[in-house]
Amino acid sequence: MNHPARTDPETVYTITQAPQGPAPVASYVPARPVPVEAPLPGVELVSLPGGAQQWAYVRHETAPVPVRGVSQPIPAWAKTAALLMWSAAGSAALAAYGLSLAGPWLEALAYALMAFAVAVTVVAFVVRGLFSGLRRRGGVGSTIAEATATGRTVLGGKVTVTATAQSK
Repeated sequence: MNHPARTDPETVYTITQAPQGPAPVASYVPARPVPVEAPLPGVELVSLPGGAQQWAYVRHETAPVPVRGVSQPIPAWAKTAALLMWSAAGSAALAAYGLSLAGPWLEALAYALMAFAVAVTVVAFVVRGLFSGLRRRGGVGSTIAEATATGRTVLGGKVTVTATAQSK
């Protein structure tokens, strides 16, 4: 919808000034009579800011009652866990400290055990070489070994095995 543009020089509004005298006072109006009994259940007689009284539904703000929780005993498992935490943490800290002290000693022990194993292996090869060389040098006689074993089969038969070995 298009409004036509105004072309007439008429004033659209008039500027007025407020009177300089005292402010007008409203005359007193007596309150109308209010019935004594409440017209509906749940309404109350209230006074309005102008002084009049009126029936109205009123919400009563009630302060929340602090709810005090019933204290419950601490379960036995929680007490036990709380008591054991200190000893478990202390044991773990003591074990870590002990391992930090024993670390260099355990490293030296590992090197010593490795050196001992190498020494035993070398001694075993040397002794074997010495005894095998003595047996070859003095080989005048021969050695015969014989072994016999007997046993039973599943069906109750008897089995005997004999083995003979000779070295020169």
